[in-house]
Amino acid sequence: MRKRKVLFLGRPYIMIACFVLSFIMSQAILISQTFGQWQLSVTGPNEIPAGELVVLTADTMPYVMLCQPNGECVAMPDLMISEPATTEPIALPKLQYRWQVLPPESVEGCYRVCDDGQTLVFSSRQIGCYHFVLAASDGENLQMVTHTLLNIGETPMPVPLPPLPEPEPTPTPQPQREFESLRDWATQKTASLVRSDYFVREKTALAESMADAVLRIRHGEITSAERARVELRVLTRRKLESISRRSTTAWQSWETELARQLSQLEKEGRLDSLEQVRTAFEAVADGLLADQTAASDTKGDNRP
Repeated sequence: MRKRKVLFLGRPYIMIACFVLSFIMSQAILISQTFGQWQLSVTGPNEIPAGELVVLTADTMPYVMLCQPNGECVAMPDLMISEPATTEPIALPKLQYRWQVLPPESVEGCYRVCDDGQTLVFSSRQIGCYHFVLAASDGENLQMVTHTLLNIGETPMPVPLPPLPEPEPTPTPQPQREFESLRDWATQKTASLVRSDYFVREKTALAESMADAVLRIRHGEITSAERARVELRVLTRRKLESISRRSTTAWQSWETELARQLSQLEKEGRLDSLEQVRTAFEAVADGLLADQTAASDTKGDNRP
């Protein structure tokens, strides 16, 4: 009877011991299947202006493989594990790095690798797309990543605006020749003021009378401005009457307008001296003789 009692009382302890042993073994399996790994990446810009210096860095991030007893494993970065399997930080193995830049024919002399392969510096003015292939190995494991960089063109430098062209110097107005307006009047208005069959002969005769008055002034035969104008009137009438009895009447309007022009110059103080009067007579004579051929074509020179 005592044997049966001992066997009956020992069964619960055996069941509890089996449960504890099973839990310890599962935890041992979980811990034994937890181990450290590393992940490779490249840090740097993806787009730069051509000619700008770019620095690419090889980065390795540790992570932990957490494996369940059923064999399922999940990779998690070491920093994201709130309760790591061990309190000791995961030490990354010593890695070896190798870089290759593509296309190779476009990058010769455009890049340098430093810091035992962890850093690559690059600069090129050639526009295009460049691929940076990085391989890393810890002696057992190998990883490769690719980083693409786009050279979008050199940043245009601000072009200074060309200086505004200097304004062309304004030509200095030439002083108007003395009595030029009087000469133009004689050229342009004579044909419209006079209607005569002997227009050309009469115009030439008037120019001669002006020349005679100028000659008498130079010789001292006319000694005042007022006397010069009176003498001119006498000379012009004598010349016109020698051509035709109607010539004086034909040129009457012209003589009246000439007298008005001279009076205006006198009011302006431009006929005060005998020398000014002489210059005015010369201007009228030049105007009468200008375009002699054209005037002859329009008026004719009919003789009686």
